Amino acid sequence: MSTYKDILQYGSKFSLNLYQSPNETLSDLKHFSHLWKPYNPRKKPGREGLSLYSLDGGFTGVPDLDSVKEYCIENKVRLNEMSFNQPTEAADYVRTYTDPFDGHVGRSHVIRMQPGGMFPPHRDHGGPRGSVDVFRLFVPLKNCNPPSMWFCLEDKPLFFEHGRAYFINTLQEHTVFAVYDCSFLVFNIEINDKTVMKLINHMSST
Repeated sequence: MSTYKDILQYGSKFSLNLYQSPNETLSDLKHFSHLWKPYNPRKKPGREGLSLYSLDGGFTGVPDLDSVKEYCIENKVRLNEMSFNQPTEAADYVRTYTDPFDGHVGRSHVIRMQPGGMFPPHRDHGGPRGSVDVFRLFVPLKNCNPPSMWFCLEDKPLFFEHGRAYFINTLQEHTVFAVYDCSFLVFNIEINDKTVMKLINHMSST
């Protein structure tokens, strides 16, 4: 059975050969401009989300754009990243990234950040008893490189090609800070033999 460690032998960040024009993606997502919601409204402002995979295929953002951990505590329910496996209508426009992992895509969304918006230093912890059930893909769409936006993994700033998918080891401490308006996609993919093999097969050759 494949594990997160099988992925990490290739590095903490690597690019995939999954690409589509970021301008095209942003243009397509304008159809849903009225459906953006505050991202994790309990925390600092300056972040909005648009659901791609949610609990019911809807755009309420509850609780996929909230703190799932805090929501579960307050409502006495048990949810994990793969509980949010129903695609919204917006998911049709990002299938370049999800088709290789069809049937194994969990909580996923578009995030846009205003100047000053940030994700403070944090780690995306695994599941019960330290297990890690998903890996994370990041797709930069707009202004995701320094000095417009700083995505730092540990103490290292990351640089991206917009429109290309990347694996990032978000178990490591990371910070995101927006200097200008920026947008990106985040996908959670279930870890199993099939998806890990697909991920490896889609690694960029250069």
